[in-house]
Amino acid sequence: MSKPLTEADIIFPHLSNTPNLSNTLSSLRRSTLSTHNRLASIISDSAFVESVASAYELPLVANERCGSWYIPPSLKSGSVYFKSTDGHMGEWSFSLRRLNLQLLDVVEKWGGAVVVDSTRRGKSMPDALSKTIPTWCCVMNRAVFGVENAKEETRLFTPPQAVGESEHAQMEKRIDGFVQQFLDICKPNIPLLRSKLKKPLRPIWITQKSSLPDSAPSFSDFHPIVLCTASRRVHGAEASESGYIQGAADDHEAWSHGLTPPLFWKNRDMLMRMNEEDAPEIIAKLIKEQKGSGAAASLIKPTSQLYISSSEDIQLAGFETVVSCTPEPFASTTLKDAGVRHYLHLKCQNGKLGSRDLRTQLPQLVPFFSFLQTPETQSKILLCCPTGKDLSVGAALAILCLYTDESGAIDTGKAKEAKNMNKSFIKQRLSWITTSNAALNPSRATLQSVNAMLLSSQDPKASLPTQPTATLPIRETRPLPSEPTNPTPQDPAPRSRLSSPRSIFTNLATTSTWNFTRNLTSKLPSHPSGTVTGTATFTPMPHSSSIPLPTLLYAEEGTFSTTTGLSFTARRKYVYQLCPGAEPADTEFIAVRFFDDDKMREARQEGGVGSDGQGIGGLFVEMGELQAGEEEEAVRAKNRETHLCGRDLYAATWAFARNMTVEGGEVWWEVEYEVKGPQKDYTSSTRYTRVVE
Repeated sequence: MSKPLTEADIIFPHLSNTPNLSNTLSSLRRSTLSTHNRLASIISDSAFVESVASAYELPLVANERCGSWYIPPSLKSGSVYFKSTDGHMGEWSFSLRRLNLQLLDVVEKWGGAVVVDSTRRGKSMPDALSKTIPTWCCVMNRAVFGVENAKEETRLFTPPQAVGESEHAQMEKRIDGFVQQFLDICKPNIPLLRSKLKKPLRPIWITQKSSLPDSAPSFSDFHPIVLCTASRRVHGAEASESGYIQGAADDHEAWSHGLTPPLFWKNRDMLMRMNEEDAPEIIAKLIKEQKGSGAAASLIKPTSQLYISSSEDIQLAGFETVVSCTPEPFASTTLKDAGVRHYLHLKCQNGKLGSRDLRTQLPQLVPFFSFLQTPETQSKILLCCPTGKDLSVGAALAILCLYTDESGAIDTGKAKEAKNMNKSFIKQRLSWITTSNAALNPSRATLQSVNAMLLSSQDPKASLPTQPTATLPIRETRPLPSEPTNPTPQDPAPRSRLSSPRSIFTNLATTSTWNFTRNLTSKLPSHPSGTVTGTATFTPMPHSSSIPLPTLLYAEEGTFSTTTGLSFTARRKYVYQLCPGAEPADTEFIAVRFFDDDKMREARQEGGVGSDGQGIGGLFVEMGELQAGEEEEAVRAKNRETHLCGRDLYAATWAFARNMTVEGGEVWWEVEYEVKGPQKDYTSSTRYTRVVE
């Protein structure tokens, strides 16, 4: 007979080896939320999404980034970016950053669209579908059609099962304000939008509990925007759903191991056969194999020349100008083989640090584009960064703000000044980018860097200003207005010592062409150093009531070779005037003014300074008293006073050969500018010699 069991015979396992309830539930949840279960749930929900598109006979549009997982690439007609946070209680908003006007192109072509999104357990539909998109539809309707003629059609529509009456009323009170912001800040082309929308937009909500029509319905009074929630609602825990996960594609960074929707659909069958423990390795292999296919560049409309792309495996062929926001520059052989003529490297680190670097690098855009000719309509400009969605977008935004007009035409001849910009203007240009490609979404830090560059005091004239002009012809020598005609060759010119500003002015005017060499020495990396060589001309302007002073139009064209090996074509214009002194006894002096290209365009004037002097801009510098020593072969002058341009100080000095009018003598003159300021510290020294004809 066996002995009875005693307490000593019982073995109690150590507590550390005993799984508690919390750990057990966590383990079960992790196994339920596996990559395999997520992909299987996506495939199941995708079948429902396709049935909705078939029932309404409308194209599928993904609300990124979740929506793309539920749409096979072959069935995807476009993307939109509507944020659920813009529909949160009390935070209702209309995004001026992401206008999603590309959805109207789909509506114009098909008559409507099915917008696909999903949400995780606990809600029947995402706020983006229940509130953000309905708000957008209402704003578009009122902006395009107004509110007077069809109040019923332009009112706010929301799903009663998701939005209560009180919340609906509060949302509707904000609509008119959103409309006004859209019109005032974004300045949309309403006639163009009206040509796309023949009737108002109206949202229709579809979930997996909805009944689908047997045949495609006809909507005579409005364009249907079918808002499809892809996943069915789960009321209990995921473990009770036999592996089904509501909103399986949401927050994909946490579970996808880098897998993307196109890569998933391309390899769907193989991925569904893999073991969970092999998923990271298999996905990494697929990603590696996908690389090398080449990045696609996105055209930013309404421009016809500006493109944005990832720098990874980008094909540079076909782009004349390239700007890269990358840690390292492209190899010179790569640029040469691709036929790239102009290249600028903005050195930026990867990740968030790159946005900080961009703030110090962006100022290089002004001198770089100032040295370029205004690109012909067929030439292409590419901006790229590692992702193609952040830093390059910031650089493109700066270019759009500085060099484009309202039609999208690019003119690099003159950058807009800070006083002509504000945050509303920058938002309007940003909407061009996000409308062209909804995936181009710069970070807040990148936008802050762009704002800091654009809204700070700028002086584009100081960085070798260039005005696009035609090739400067060699002109015949003409006398200066109000001056006697030059002596004929049979009557040799007397030796004229340059004792007055008028004699200098006359000699500048009566010399056909000058060769010049300019040395630029900058102490700051934002302004390049180098040498400019080229030709310059002075053209006398006819005297009139609008141009009472003797006036010369100075125009130059040359090649700027930087110390870093880059080469650009540089053009610029100034206006020289011979001015009387303040008192009758005072000596005349020469004033140098900026050339106002903007007013010339506004007045539709070509050539010279315009019939009414529209091209005569603001004061640049004034030449002071001429001085020379007894033995010197040159007379010299300084500017009458230090010139403040923006926040920068300009100091100028001139030197003129005494024998400029002597036959056979060396004819030359020089000018030097010293520029000091918060963002500038450089010296520009130029020597001019007469071209012997």
